[in-house]
Amino acid sequence: MKKKLIITWVCVGVVYLLFLIWNGLFTSPLSTQEIEKYTEILQQDYSDSEFQQMRSFMEEDDGKPIIMINVIKTNDIPKTVNGKTFSSAEEALADYEGFVGPFLIKRGSYPIFNGTSLMDAPEVWGIENAREWTTGSLVRYKSRRVMLELSTNPVFREFHDSKIAGIEKTFAFPVSADIHLVNLGLFIAMFLMVIGLSISLFIIKKAT
Repeated sequence: MKKKLIITWVCVGVVYLLFLIWNGLFTSPLSTQEIEKYTEILQQDYSDSEFQQMRSFMEEDDGKPIIMINVIKTNDIPKTVNGKTFSSAEEALADYEGFVGPFLIKRGSYPIFNGTSLMDAPEVWGIENAREWTTGSLVRYKSRRVMLELSTNPVFREFHDSKIAGIEKTFAFPVSADIHLVNLGLFIAMFLMVIGLSISLFIIKKAT
């Protein structure tokens, strides 16, 4: 019985360690070589002032997770982009997310909130054409590296056409997770603890 209990808790510990590694336990800041690699790719896509911000974003990397805030207004009728046609904005975005979702999950990144707008924005200050929105979401990236891997991936750029087809307007920006009450690590720890205790109780009960 003792041996079985030890094996059970070793397995629980290993599973949790694997989760922590996937979730970013050993994530390091971007290296100088990585920054130069992404610089070469990204400077083609941004104006000088925008690129300087992106360069600072890379150089200030602390290796910690970031949260991307997204607000979207979908098209009533999806656009045709580079020959891609869709019957609805939802279909276009589903095509886009069909690539992005698995790409992020494989790299320890995932959505932590998504919601549908209930009304036009009741407060809009200092920005035009910003009352109508369709959805809002928060996406947790394991690191800035994952965000850059996604945005510079050649396949992502192909699927980006689907995003353009489905979206009328959007804004998105990354923030640091200063206060983060949604803790997947704690949930997984508690879930594995329950599993481990349940198996242990079964082993003890069977042995008595």
